[in-house]
Amino acid sequence: MTSATMSPAGSRTAPAGTYRASRGGTLRSELTKIRSVRSTYWTLAVLVLAGLAWTVADCAGTAAHWAQTPAVVRAGFDPTQASIVGLALLGQLSVVVLGTLTITSEYTTGMIRTSLAVMPRRGVVYGAKALVLVAVTLVAAVITSFAAFLTGQYLLRGTHVAATLGQPNVLRAVLASALYVVVSGLFAFGLGAIVRSTAGALTLAFGLLFLVPQLAKALPGSWYADVVRWLPGGDVTNAITSTQRQAPPHVFSAWGEFAVFGAYTVILLILGALLFRTRDA
Repeated sequence: MTSATMSPAGSRTAPAGTYRASRGGTLRSELTKIRSVRSTYWTLAVLVLAGLAWTVADCAGTAAHWAQTPAVVRAGFDPTQASIVGLALLGQLSVVVLGTLTITSEYTTGMIRTSLAVMPRRGVVYGAKALVLVAVTLVAAVITSFAAFLTGQYLLRGTHVAATLGQPNVLRAVLASALYVVVSGLFAFGLGAIVRSTAGALTLAFGLLFLVPQLAKALPGSWYADVVRWLPGGDVTNAITSTQRQAPPHVFSAWGEFAVFGAYTVILLILGALLFRTRDA
């Protein structure tokens, strides 16, 4: 009779605490997923190689033709921008692919059902995916941004206009370029959560970030000047990589343009989270 009353109590306590899913376990699971697919390594390799290749081509070419460069062009030359703009432009392309695949690949394979069965709290799964994406891309982007800057300044040493990190706005430009790449990945991640299709999310991301700003150039000059500062692609790359003290009149400051792009990203992430939690897998 004693054993009959004790056994149910034991069955209620042991298994429940042992197999309960945790946030830490979900983070480790998402990290394992992103590390176990080749697309992660390919996209990050493209980010690094493309960013550095642009730096070498731009800065080496500038240094080789510096003696023939007109004085007006020399006066407006920004050595920092020349070395890091490739990361912001080409790195964005590759990280958009990674951000999309981080959320859409499991819908393609059907593994999202397994993930949600293991961790039924969908907000935790969604947040873990986003955090892992940020961690991976931030490390790659920051290292590449500093490497590109140092490589570019080394190649420009013969021009006597090479910049240092201690000069005004230089460190800001290097860090902002890396952060821009990371936020671009989150932008695509949010789109992927909304449409749940790799092809659809990539089409939307490239269209919004690259095609729409180009189409906006067909507007009359005054209209374009009013619109471009509010576009997610817009002139944000030029603004954040430049170290010029005075921003062009038709755009916000570097951090202002970054804030506009960040606001679009936050909206997409929130909408994606809401849909992720409410729709069937």
